[in-house]
Amino acid sequence: MSLLAITYLVIALVGLAFLALTVLIGEIADIFDVGDDGIGPFNGKVIAVALTAFGATGLLMTFFRVPVLWGALAAAGSGLAFGLAAWLLVALLYRQQATTEFSLQDLLGRTGEVTVPIAADQPGYVVISGPTGTRQYLARSSRGIPIPAGQLVRVSSLAGTVLLVEPLQPATLVEGPDARGETR
Repeated sequence: MSLLAITYLVIALVGLAFLALTVLIGEIADIFDVGDDGIGPFNGKVIAVALTAFGATGLLMTFFRVPVLWGALAAAGSGLAFGLAAWLLVALLYRQQATTEFSLQDLLGRTGEVTVPIAADQPGYVVISGPTGTRQYLARSSRGIPIPAGQLVRVSSLAGTVLLVEPLQPATLVEGPDARGETR
């Protein structure tokens, strides 16, 4: 085996090992990622695929006795093409991931049900259902009036991490599911 073939083999194996490491233990090269989705051309998986393609193509070119210059150009082209394909695929997969980001601001205007009565000057608890499940939040009356358990309320504002709620009047109820998922 020639020195050139050994060089290509080592590059391919380094790329393959780097790919295995990034898959098994996560991104090693996160500091190089750019873009809104956090996936750039210097992502670890992209570099690993490009290195592996470069080394493997170069090794094949030496096996078929392609002249060195043409073999190096084919290896470089293969590395760029596979790297670009990996970049596009990894970016697509990352964009498909669900997010667990949540902000209390998302609750403004939402309807919930009081589970622990809210006194005029004391907090209680409100349950609000959402796409990720039902959660209970600490709440106060925005008008300073008591709100009994079972009353439907609307989140009007926030005071830190406490929801400020106001009772829904029976006339403002809309036909459809309430906080428990029951139709009224």
